[in-house]
Amino acid sequence: MKGCRHIVLVLLALAPFFGARASNIQIANVSLKDRDTMAGTVYIKFDLSWEFSWKDRTHGNWDAAWVFVKAYEDVLKTWSHVNLMAPEGRPRMSGSGCYIAAPHEIGSANEPMWTEFGTSNTDFGEKVTGLFIYRKDVGNGHNTLENIRLKWKYADDGFLSSDNLQVAVFAIEMVYVPEHTYILGDGISPNALFADGKNLIIKTDIVGGSFVVKATMGTIESETGFTYQGKAIPDTFPMGHKAFYMMKYEISQHAYADFLNTLTVEQQEKRTAASPYAAQGTLAMIPAKYNSNPTQYRNYIRIRAAGLRASGEAAAVAARYGNSISGGNGLDAWDLEMNGGNIACNFLSWNDGAAYLDWACLRPFSELEYEKACRGTRFLKEEMAWGEKYGTAVTAKGSTWFTNPNQPDEKSVNLEANYIPTGKAPWVMRVGGFSGDSTSRTEAGATYYGILNMSDNLWERCVNVSTDDGRKFIPNEGDGKLDELGEVEVFPDAFSVEPCWPDASGKGTGFRGGKVSDRTYAESTFIINNEGDRTPYTGFRGARYAPPETRYDLSEF
Repeated sequence: MKGCRHIVLVLLALAPFFGARASNIQIANVSLKDRDTMAGTVYIKFDLSWEFSWKDRTHGNWDAAWVFVKAYEDVLKTWSHVNLMAPEGRPRMSGSGCYIAAPHEIGSANEPMWTEFGTSNTDFGEKVTGLFIYRKDVGNGHNTLENIRLKWKYADDGFLSSDNLQVAVFAIEMVYVPEHTYILGDGISPNALFADGKNLIIKTDIVGGSFVVKATMGTIESETGFTYQGKAIPDTFPMGHKAFYMMKYEISQHAYADFLNTLTVEQQEKRTAASPYAAQGTLAMIPAKYNSNPTQYRNYIRIRAAGLRASGEAAAVAARYGNSISGGNGLDAWDLEMNGGNIACNFLSWNDGAAYLDWACLRPFSELEYEKACRGTRFLKEEMAWGEKYGTAVTAKGSTWFTNPNQPDEKSVNLEANYIPTGKAPWVMRVGGFSGDSTSRTEAGATYYGILNMSDNLWERCVNVSTDDGRKFIPNEGDGKLDELGEVEVFPDAFSVEPCWPDASGKGTGFRGGKVSDRTYAESTFIINNEGDRTPYTGFRGARYAPPETRYDLSEF
């Protein structure tokens, strides 16, 4: 990348356009330190905090922050993904890629943390695209981590020491789902996974590296792989047995606005319903056919500054997006706490959500991983994700349906309510909106592993096992970049030209979760075929395979 000035070691990205407030995960005090112009390296320094963190002995799982970085080049006016340096030996030895300076606070005590680096195969080999940070010891509470330092060889990402460089650090809360046997399906629910015309209870084990699949109903039994209705499931398809991380919450409106603000105007045109050249205050994600009464759909992503078309030698300028109830007027001016940024982002098509996951170096999940993430090691017939058959329905109460509407602590007025029945409005609420300091699993709507909104709030997209297109899915994670038109670019390896996620048609994908239960809208054959399928009821979340257990102890400076 070309430039004419020395590298500026500052961060401008968190204000006014970026942040990570959707579930109180916070990035603060970002700066660039200890530049080595000869080596082309610099340290990205920041603080990280999030609430309601845990590590659980009973379930063998924990929550984590998935952290990744974007860099801005002010001549080309574009954002690109930062590939971090992998650690060499112990993290604080010479050449290390990451450390957290002590002391850092977890609750009221200083405790150690683990970190694991997530890698991606690119044209230039394996690169560190981000990292997980989580508790080393069993416990729960608020995490406050200071002086995290990530080493970046900016020269390898195409930057020069003369470039005027800015960076933005992003964090997403994730939940670890461990590797172990689990039960797939419950053998009775409507729209459940089935084979040979029958519902099945399938138990998976690993024997010599291969799946052993045993059906208590039906005739499937194999020591070489899994078949569905007589069709083989490729070894690459994510069966749910292998350990993975899943987003704790659905993508929030604030998070999606952050995503849009790192795209070019050509990419923004693909990833929004309204043109990025539209006027300030225009609702960005609501298609025209829903604009007769847009407030009922509660998507408040708006154009904060309109994009500019290319003119003569002047390049096009991307739009800026933010959250605002009224369009930036009055007390709810842009991105204040009462502007609904914490509400789950509806109106996401398959392409929109997949592009966000590619950008965040995550991936879609399969419906088998969805089952595992909800049920864990046990099951109940006709169960919801929270481990019981039914929940208490939210009744339609208009503006009194929740307390503190549009704010970070928006909550259902019924503390035992954990789903929204069909036909009730509004359709969407804050991510984690049924959970609180003292709510039970049922009240919070939490899965076996503590993942939220898996059977409530919005329908979510997953890759199905019932179609040929779905079974082609290879769960490689995104590499942080999209193509010039804002579409996904994820391939099996550096030499392939065929993508390994379902394509723009959406074939091979389906709905799970949403509004009532993980059963009611779980039919694998319900396929999305329209790339422009943006509805008030559809959202998104992603997953990522857990890295190999090459953990680094970051508790000492």
